[in-house]
Amino acid sequence: MNTPDAQFDAVVESILEVLPQVWDRIRSNFRAAGIRRFGISMEQFHTLRHIYKGYCHCGEIAEKRQISCSAVSQAIDALVAKGLVARVQEGEDRRQVRLELTPYARRVLDENVQENRTYIRQKISAIGHEERETVLAAMDILKHAFLSD
Repeated sequence: MNTPDAQFDAVVESILEVLPQVWDRIRSNFRAAGIRRFGISMEQFHTLRHIYKGYCHCGEIAEKRQISCSAVSQAIDALVAKGLVARVQEGEDRRQVRLELTPYARRVLDENVQENRTYIRQKISAIGHEERETVLAAMDILKHAFLSD
């Protein structure tokens, strides 16, 4: 029988082993669908996703992604050329530009989110009702352990 310390260590190891792999599969599915639908690079997809999340300026995206403004600018230039992002001047200063997704980009990203939900539903449908209840309980426990500061 496991000692409390061995059980504790097993939980930590299980979280470190399983959660990154699950999240990697979910993200990979999401990115692949987005890239396939838009015909864009991974860098451009990440930039689109950040604009979708509300990061509306080049500097914000660069800071969030921890990359240079010039790398973000290149991705934005390509996205503007493809009609996926619009630059909107803010106020009198022509240097102040807000980035917005075009209606097409927003629609495809929304569809992509739904497609990813379908992917997750397919994976979860392979487990039984009681196991799903266990997953729900485990997610609630993890949420409280990691997000309740």
